[in-house]
Amino acid sequence: MSGQVVAVSVARPQWQEMYGRQVFSSIVRTASEGSVFFALGGPEGNETAVHTEEVYACSRETYDLWAHRLRVDRSSWLPCHWGENLMVEGMPSEEELHIGDRFRIGAVLLEVSSPRIPCFKLSWRLEQPEAFLHELIADGRMGCYFRVVKPGAITAGDQIHRTFHANSSITVAELTKLLHDPTNTDIDALSRVLATPGLGDQATTMVRQRISSLRDGHLTTRDRWIGWRSFVVDSIRKETVDVTSFNLSPATGGPVAGYRAGQFLTVRLPEDAGGLVRNWSISDFGSDNGSYRISIRRHPDGDASRWMHDQLTEGSTLEIRPPTGRFVLDRGSILRTVLISAGIGVTPLVAMLKAHAERGNEAPPVLWLHVARSRAEHAFADEVDVVMNTIRGATRRVFYSAPGVRDELGNHYDRSGRIGPDDIREVASEEYRLSLSGREVRLPGADSDFYICGPSAFEKFVRDELIRRGVNYEAINSELFVPDTRDTAGLVRPAEAAVRFLRSGRTVQWVRDDDLTLLELAESHGVHVDSSCRIGTCGTCEVQILGGSVVQINDRISDPGPGRVKLCSAQPSTGEIDLDI
Repeated sequence: MSGQVVAVSVARPQWQEMYGRQVFSSIVRTASEGSVFFALGGPEGNETAVHTEEVYACSRETYDLWAHRLRVDRSSWLPCHWGENLMVEGMPSEEELHIGDRFRIGAVLLEVSSPRIPCFKLSWRLEQPEAFLHELIADGRMGCYFRVVKPGAITAGDQIHRTFHANSSITVAELTKLLHDPTNTDIDALSRVLATPGLGDQATTMVRQRISSLRDGHLTTRDRWIGWRSFVVDSIRKETVDVTSFNLSPATGGPVAGYRAGQFLTVRLPEDAGGLVRNWSISDFGSDNGSYRISIRRHPDGDASRWMHDQLTEGSTLEIRPPTGRFVLDRGSILRTVLISAGIGVTPLVAMLKAHAERGNEAPPVLWLHVARSRAEHAFADEVDVVMNTIRGATRRVFYSAPGVRDELGNHYDRSGRIGPDDIREVASEEYRLSLSGREVRLPGADSDFYICGPSAFEKFVRDELIRRGVNYEAINSELFVPDTRDTAGLVRPAEAAVRFLRSGRTVQWVRDDDLTLLELAESHGVHVDSSCRIGTCGTCEVQILGGSVVQINDRISDPGPGRVKLCSAQPSTGEIDLDI
C-alpha cells in the first residue's frame, strides 16, 4: 500500500471568534511552501492550543466525502483547511488504520497513535452549527494522529508507505466509537485498550476518563433496593441557625445503594407527620459510605422541613427510596470544575467537591463560588475549606450579602454583596492552567464545566450570564428534581397491568399502588436488565415495546422514539405490556 502527501502545514495558536466567543486555536492555517522538518515531538514551528498529539493527518478523500454530504463547494476547502499538519491521499481509511501502524514518508517514520478527538472548533472551521460535531464523531472519518518515531523533512508529493501493520491492535474507527458511544459501558474493553502499544497520551487520557465516568455510573446500580426502605436517624447536627444535617443508616443493617455526587434521596415522613414525601440532596460523598447525610434548611412555610427540625429525634425512622437525580458531577471531564451556589443550594455541591477531591492528582482545577448572608448562615464553611486545601489549583470566592460584625473579609468571606454580572464575566474570561497529558496548556474560563444550585432566580441569572459570556450551554448543569418524586398526578395508568418479559418467558403483575417503574418491576422479579443512570439519560435500559403502551414519568428526558421505552422512567398506561427482554 502507498499514498502521497498532498500538503504540509504548521501554525501557532491565535485568538479567533467562534460562535460568539473568543477561542485560542491553531486550527486556521494554510499549506506551507517547501519542506517542513518533523522532529521528535512534532513539526518544527507548529504549536497547538490544547491537543497534545504530535501530528494530525487528514485525507483528500475525507474532504471529498464531507463536501459532498454538506453540499459545500469543494474548492473552498484549500489544503490543510481542517487544521492538519499532513493532508494525504491514498492512505487506508480509519476502519483500516490500527493504533501502532507505522508509515514511512521520505526519511520520516510515523506511528498511528490516536483518532482525531474533535471539539467545536472543527464544526466552526467547517462553517457548520456547533451541534454538527455529534455527526462528525458518530461517523468517525476525521483523520488520525501520529507520533514521530524517526525525524526528518516532509514535502508535498512525498510517497507514503506502510512499514508495519499492527493488525491485532484496535482500529482508529473502533477506538473513536469506544470513546464516544454513550451506550458502550464495557469497562473491561476500555481497560484492554489502555494496554495498546503506541496509544497516544491524549487517547489514553480520554480512555481513563471514560472508565472513570462509567465507574461513577455503575455506582448508581450498586446495592439498590426496590421501593421504600426504613432508615434510622443516627445523628443530628446543627450546621447554621436554620440548616440541620441528618445522618441516616439502614434500620436492618446491610449496605446502602451507591450514588453519584449531586444526587438526592426521596424521603417519606411518618404518618403522624402527614406522610409527606420530599426530595433532599445528599450533602456528603464517599464511595464506601454505609450511610447518607441530608442537610435541610428550615423553611417558614415548609411543613416537612419544620417537622424535621422540630420533631425528628435520633433513633427515629424514615422511609427512603434509593438515590437518584441527573444533576451529577462528571468526574471524567478534564476541564476546570466551577461550582456556583447560593444558600442551601450548597448541599449537593459539597458532595461534588468531595467527589472531585477523590480524583487526587488527576483532579483538574476547581473554582468554588458561594453566596450566603453571613457566617452565621454559611453552611459547611469549614468543611469546604478543608477539602479545598487538598485540591491542587483550587480557588474560593465566598460572597456575604449581609456580613456580621465579626465576619472577617479575606478570612470568612472574599467579597461583599451578591454574585453580579462582573463576577460572571470574570469567571468566563479568566485564563486557567491545565496539565494535559504531561503538557501545561492555558484555557479561557469559558471552557469549564459549570454546576449551579440555588433559588430559581439565582440559577436563571447565572445561567443567562454564562451563556452571554460565551459559555456553551451544554457545559452548564443546574439542579432539577426529577423522576423519583413519583409525581404521577394526571397520568393515565391502570390499577394493574400484566407485563410480559418475552425473552425471559415471564409474565408479572404491575400494581399502580406499588408505584414501581418497569425497570424496578423487572428487577424485583429476577429479570435482568442492563442499566446505569436510572434517570432516563444514558439509554442503557432502553428496549423495544412490542405491545401495549407506557407513560413517561419524567418529562425532561428525551423521547426514545417509536416502539422504544426507557424502563427506568416508564410505567404502564394499558392493562397489558409486551417487552422485548
